Amino acid sequence: MAGALAGLAVLVLGGDDAMVRPAGIALALLSAGGYAAITLLTRRLGRDGGGTDVLVTSTWAFAVTAAVLLPMAAGEGIVPRTAHPVEVVTLLVYVAAIPTALAYALYFAGAAVVRAATVSVIMLLEPVSAAVIAVVVLREQITAATVAGTLLLLTAVVGLALAETRSAANARREAAVPA
Repeated sequence: MAGALAGLAVLVLGGDDAMVRPAGIALALLSAGGYAAITLLTRRLGRDGGGTDVLVTSTWAFAVTAAVLLPMAAGEGIVPRTAHPVEVVTLLVYVAAIPTALAYALYFAGAAVVRAATVSVIMLLEPVSAAVIAVVVLREQITAATVAGTLLLLTAVVGLALAETRSAANARREAAVPA
């Protein structure tokens, strides 16, 4: 966990032009708290058999998020102003369906069966993928901090995946031994 957090810090703050804004930190902490809450809730429901339907979990998560964001969207204008409405709507439908709905359904399905700490660290692959996309697609400069942060995060994720595998194997062995 410490390696994952260190990697995240290096990846996010390691650039030459990195600037920290208190409001951004506050919003990031609020977001992290929300993620932690939904991760723990999903894990508890999966463990206790209280309902692991990823569609229901995703629907509730999106409904709560929409309710929270609606006042801000209303202030900015709910309908995008553009000269290309068909392209914008097509892109919005794609973003809603694939990288949002499908991704969260898969996330909640995994969160129901994997330890919450493991899920939290695996979610740190999101900034790694964002860094890769920034370098490959947006042609941002690759920096030593980007490489170091990415390697730290990937090492933490692999370490947790190995620990999870060992833990599951031990649990199966213990279950197979008669009492």
